Amino acid sequence: MKEYKMNTGTHEISFRLDEKQVIYYAALAELPKKQEEARLIEEALDHPYGAEKLEDAVPEGGRVAIIVDDATRPTPCARILPHLLARIEQKTKDICIMTAPGTHRPMSEKELDEKIGREILERYPLLNVDYTKEEDYEYVLTTELGTPVDLHKEVLKADFVLAVGNIVPHVVVGWSGGAKTIQPGVSARRTTDYTHWIGAVKTNTMDIVGTLDNICRKEIDYIGSQVNLSYIVNTVLNEKKEIQGLFCGHFIEAHRAGVELAEQLLCPVIDHRADIVIANAAPCCFDFWQAFKPYAFAQFGVKEGGTIIFLFEASEGLCGNAPFHLPALKKYMPMTLEEILKEAEEGKIEDEVGATNAINHHKLINHAEIICVSDGLADEDYELLKFKKASTVEEAVEMAKARLGENAEIGMIPFCGETLVKVKGSK
Repeated sequence: MKEYKMNTGTHEISFRLDEKQVIYYAALAELPKKQEEARLIEEALDHPYGAEKLEDAVPEGGRVAIIVDDATRPTPCARILPHLLARIEQKTKDICIMTAPGTHRPMSEKELDEKIGREILERYPLLNVDYTKEEDYEYVLTTELGTPVDLHKEVLKADFVLAVGNIVPHVVVGWSGGAKTIQPGVSARRTTDYTHWIGAVKTNTMDIVGTLDNICRKEIDYIGSQVNLSYIVNTVLNEKKEIQGLFCGHFIEAHRAGVELAEQLLCPVIDHRADIVIANAAPCCFDFWQAFKPYAFAQFGVKEGGTIIFLFEASEGLCGNAPFHLPALKKYMPMTLEEILKEAEEGKIEDEVGATNAINHHKLINHAEIICVSDGLADEDYELLKFKKASTVEEAVEMAKARLGENAEIGMIPFCGETLVKVKGSK
């Protein structure tokens, strides 16, 4: 027996397995460390993709909005922002920092300190965006697909919009980053409702993850092209939130270059899928609204009909970081996919983003058995999600083996919130 350890978010757990049954341990890859972080950031800013250097691109005396992703994302904005601000201030002091929560709750003071840094917060005006304030948004256009685009007014007032984000696999747009900071980041509810709905209804989750050729990515890229997204700064990170690559410049060219590196580092290759996969939800471990991502990613490493042992802290329960969607989850999770779509046809769905989470969940739930190890989920949450419950990893493994056999092969994905395994030889 061998002892294994995984950090589930706020603490480390250990468990023992027969190492002869472990066929893969899908850790993220890392680049050899070549230089210290500050130099890496400066070199990336000196060599942007498809754009001038930041200090040359910013208009003299212009109004600049710097949009940062929220606490559910690991982007080390506090370490990057000083470099950006030093260059922007060569042209203007009219700078506002905005958060991009999408339909998540506004960030807490502690989260703002960690994400942005107290010194920066004391020097620059901050707009902690609250998407429930509909009066803060303004209609811009309707896309060919019919998406009504409403953006935060502060974005529309800016002469130069810079978005800071991180690139990882994503269940709606294939890869995060790029124009996603705009949609859903600083878009109104109805805009996000529309893009997420077409993604859920017209696509299959397992066909979208890790791809760029999908309807939602094309839609948000189009929105970014129409609403003055001037520049992006996107990271590719390792498990320790250390920057492996920084991609600056045009929001499509820089993003695509970042995805190329992300595919190398975040997509470990396995020989074949396992009967049992132990998937640690970190870093998407706030609530199930975020943990749906690792729950979906884990499917790629397990055989159909196998078992996923899902390690999930759930410090904010089922939907604490996006509380607006909780009623929709509770309503639509128990329904069938056909019943949800019927309600949609009848115009009865009030929260389409919440309903899409249930739709995507239904599309995955029958692929593998889910045994969850969590201190944060209530018994009714397990029932709602159709997850089985175990107190320890060892207990979950024994439950799985009782169904699959004592010789079941085991795979492990220790950082599943940002890991997309790929089977050798597959595209």
